[in-house]
Amino acid sequence: MLEPSEARPNSQGGTGYTTAFKLLGRDTADAFSLLEWHLEPWQEGPGLHQHNFDEAFYVLRGQVVFQIRGERHVLGPGQLAWMPRNTPHSFSNAGPEAASGLTVSTPGGLENVFAKLNAGEPAPPEFQVQHLGPPVRAAGSPGA
Repeated sequence: MLEPSEARPNSQGGTGYTTAFKLLGRDTADAFSLLEWHLEPWQEGPGLHQHNFDEAFYVLRGQVVFQIRGERHVLGPGQLAWMPRNTPHSFSNAGPEAASGLTVSTPGGLENVFAKLNAGEPAPPEFQVQHLGPPVRAAGSPGA
């Protein structure tokens, strides 16, 4: 059992945003990983990228702009963005309030991708990650 502010040990990940893994691949027999993320006002998320695993993003609070392929969508609390494998995508905070949400990735192991990338190493070979461009920016964001 994890308290709201707790994360799995050694599971912080991501750059440009705050993350905490709630479930690791090893907790779910590699079925999925569960990540909680927070974006400060107007904060950018990861650059445009694609990978060979699926992700579902569920917004808990704030407004988040998602780029999925060539389309942009601003989602708020209770809305979901689905990124099937090999779909170019990015996301950023779309407003002046903090935003947060949950990401489920399948198969499990996203925490291993973050650990490698944060160490300046390539993603594990079973997780193919390709960086395609800069983060999506919300209309009206400073510098947009």
